[in-house]
Amino acid sequence: MFQVIFIGTGGGAPSKRGLPAYLMKKDNFTALLDCGEGTQLAMIRNSLNVMSIKLVAITHLHADHVLGLPPLIQTMSMYGRKEKLYVMGPPGIKELLEESFELTFFKPDFPLEFVDELTLGEIHVTPFRTCHVVPSQGYLIQERDSSNLDVEKLRREGINDWRIMRTLKEGKEVHWEGRTLRPEDYLIKRRGLRIAYTGDTRPCNEVIRAVRGVDLLLHDSTFEAGVNAGEYGHSTSVEAAEVAKEAEVRRLALIHISSRYRDATELVKQAKRVFPMSFAPSDLSFLNLRQG
Repeated sequence: MFQVIFIGTGGGAPSKRGLPAYLMKKDNFTALLDCGEGTQLAMIRNSLNVMSIKLVAITHLHADHVLGLPPLIQTMSMYGRKEKLYVMGPPGIKELLEESFELTFFKPDFPLEFVDELTLGEIHVTPFRTCHVVPSQGYLIQERDSSNLDVEKLRREGINDWRIMRTLKEGKEVHWEGRTLRPEDYLIKRRGLRIAYTGDTRPCNEVIRAVRGVDLLLHDSTFEAGVNAGEYGHSTSVEAAEVAKEAEVRRLALIHISSRYRDATELVKQAKRVFPMSFAPSDLSFLNLRQG
């Protein structure tokens, strides 16, 4: 099971919605995607463990997406963190952090490793290009595919030997009573869950290609229909829905809602006309994703 926690779902100026921050959790893997101002306060006040974060992935260097990161790292250090923290981001992320540490007379007591992509256990995180007004990238989080042995099928064929089952599960052929048992005939394959987060972007083919078929897409949905969102490097909720439809994703989360809107009711209504599996998460809501 993958759990997605929507810490901050607004964008630009803070409102009743916090600034962008999204936690992705599975077993011992926790990634924080973007870290707007106030992220650590929201986490601490709601008993979300900041020390469990293994990766922080920043989409771009606009202040509402990144200025919560230096104080979060300082808090981790003050809490006694020793474990390495992986950091992803566009060009300039390393310099931003190093200069902020220097100017605030701080040095973390744990290592930071800046990476372009990352595999931890069953999870692989890769960036993809997005279409904003500054260098920006989204992130694709993929769970490794898995396979289970179809034990019932084997038993129907009179095969009960655990050694045969183990060998087939290892992907090896077995010769049994004059037959060749092939693993592909007895393995039930399950595609791992896939989640994509765009950060800020206007609709573009690069994003559509990168997010195709994901189980959950978090897409910039800053404005209602009728606003020229692309002028600012953003999308309307209708444009996000069009991306989701073309990319054949399973669900669409409308995020980065502008502070001009008191609620997202109209944005959701407009998006659902195009892509019915659209929703606008509220801050600190969560979604559990399961295979199947």
